[in-house]
Amino acid sequence: MARAPIGRQQLLDAARDELVDAGGTLELSALTRRTGLSTGALYHHFGSKVGLLAAIWDDFYEGLSEATADHRLPDGDWPARERARTHRFVAYHFDHPLAALLLNRAAPHPGLAEIESTYIRNLTDAAATNIRRGQATAEIPATVDPDTAGAYVIGGLRHGIAQQLRVTPRPPLPLAADHLWRFTAAVLSL
Repeated sequence: MARAPIGRQQLLDAARDELVDAGGTLELSALTRRTGLSTGALYHHFGSKVGLLAAIWDDFYEGLSEATADHRLPDGDWPARERARTHRFVAYHFDHPLAALLLNRAAPHPGLAEIESTYIRNLTDAAATNIRRGQATAEIPATVDPDTAGAYVIGGLRHGIAQQLRVTPRPPLPLAADHLWRFTAAVLSL
């Protein structure tokens, strides 16, 4: 009986699972065994191993952006909305199988470091813009530098989540998100 063709998303899922199972490394031979495909088929879809890894990184960060997008947040004042965003940010990382590897290890290829850097810069810029919105409504003091605070918040969240993902047993999501929100609120003088 012929095997059904494996699509691009199935390859991404299999590669992600292989990364998790192998502790952050991706051997194409293991992936071809897992999927039953030739290396050529993987190159056809992604161009190279780095292309495949870049697609995995893109998938992770695009999912994070969607999970924390404005349309997913409740209406209300700035602090209430951003507390909900922080909870969604933490929940996404707690639920994603690659989060612990992405946050606690250097990217396995220099090309991925640039991709990750771009996504982090975009998150930081979005945080700064969001802080400016809070300042425009006088919910955040005008004395807070939005660019520095945005970088501090995103960096703090990433490192705080990474630390909590290393703890055994992992703290419950509501507790972890609440702790990180309190740090964020302190940085923004809320």
